[in-house]
This record gives sequence, C-alpha cells and structure tokens, in this order.
Amino acid sequence: DRDRIARDLHDLVIQRLFATGMMLESAQRRSAVPEVRDGVGGAVDELDVTIQEIRSAIFALQQPAEAPTGLRTRVLREITMAAVPLGFTPSHRFVGPVDTAVGDLTGKNLIAALRETLSNAFRHAHADRIEVVVDATATLPDGRPGVRLTVADDGVGVPEGGRRSGLHNLERRAETVGGASRLGPGIGADGGGTTVLWEAPY
Repeated sequence: DRDRIARDLHDLVIQRLFATGMMLESAQRRSAVPEVRDGVGGAVDELDVTIQEIRSAIFALQQPAEAPTGLRTRVLREITMAAVPLGFTPSHRFVGPVDTAVGDLTGKNLIAALRETLSNAFRHAHADRIEVVVDATATLPDGRPGVRLTVADDGVGVPEGGRRSGLHNLERRAETVGGASRLGPGIGADGGGTTVLWEAPY
C-alpha cells in the first residue's frame, strides 16, 4: 500500500501540479499588469514548495526502515524520481567518500538543492540531457574542503528577467551551511544551457 500511494502521488498528483504551474507561468507571461504577474508568480512559488514537500513524503513512504539512507542513496532516489517528468534519466557520477565525509545538515541541504535544480530543469530548461556530479573532494574558494553538487543541462538557459526564485532558494540553502551557489554555461552546443554549482563545507 505504501508503494502504491507513493506511485499515485508521484504519477498523478505531482504531474498535475507541474502542469498547473506551467499553465500559471504561461498566464503570467501574457499578463501586462505587474500586480497580476507578481501574484501569479507567488502562486507558482507556493506550488514549487508543495511539490517539494510531496516528494519528501514520497521518499519517506518508499524508504524501508532497514534500508540505507546515505547521501549517495538519496541522490539516486532524487534522480530516479525526476526521470518521469523529464522523460529521461539524468546521468550521475560520485567522487570521493560521499556517504562518510558529508555531514547530515549539509547533506540534507544538498538533496534539497538537487531537487530544486532538477525541478527547475524540467519546468524551464527544456533540456534533453542533464549531468549530475556530487564531488566530496572539492576545495571551496576559501580553501576549505567540502562537497560540490554540479547539475548541468543543455537546455535554453536562464532568460534575462525570468523568474529567479528557485535560484535564490539555492543560494539561501548554501548560505545556511556556509557555502555558496552560482551559475555557469551549460553542456549544450556553444555553452548552451545552464550549469548550477552548489557547494558547502562538510
């Protein structure tokens, strides 16, 4: 029953919320009234939060009590759950002692950042390829050792003046654990797409 409920939440509820969010964003772009655009944008942000909360509930439903809950396992679970709405499975790579080096709080925020980034890629990037790398041997700009999450896509990139609430969420999560988040060129032709770099000390 737990697996069936989790599947229904993912395949029915989340997909409907995704579709609703995309319709709202389309309406937001067509509106010429700033107050309406802001109001619709706020509603879309609330939908994003709701989707993330449901995905956390799905993870809890699908996670047997005796199953390992290391960071590697949680990353793979997020990638698997993202594959259905994306239409393909992002590639992944782990570097270093991901399960043993990364602390619980940093790991929790990294997973939330991955979830947010994959959600943004589905909703906005229109990507055909996404690469996820979790590197537990990273050196932060200030010289501290840490973990770096890289999510790169070949989509359309971040438009000028587009909604950046998801990017601000990533920055806030990184700052919570003493890290940072930034954007770079993607993996499409001529640097098309977006690369999100999210890093924090262990």
